[in-house]
Amino acid sequence: MKMAEQQQMERGEARPWQETMVRKSNNQEEQFNPDKIRRSIQNAGANQQLADEITQDIQGSTHSMMTTFEIDSRIQDVLRQRDQNAYQNWMRWKEQHQKMR
Repeated sequence: MKMAEQQQMERGEARPWQETMVRKSNNQEEQFNPDKIRRSIQNAGANQQLADEITQDIQGSTHSMMTTFEIDSRIQDVLRQRDQNAYQNWMRWKEQHQKMR
């Protein structure tokens, strides 16, 4: 998390993404959670810096009823370009997750 972001949290200042809802693939709505995105990217093997960059990019472009598909596509695009190993892990996880549905 960037210093400015942390200072905003400490002061209780609102951030645009705080009230953003995300539509999941099952049509349920969930509050946008940048920590969940960051953690998922790191679990795929990306380093913290890259996970932070991707998360901040997504945070900066959130909009009402953003879909998990949109978020996933953005993550895939960056991982494909910047970290092939993390990209392959991400795709493997997606494939396994879809089989469980």
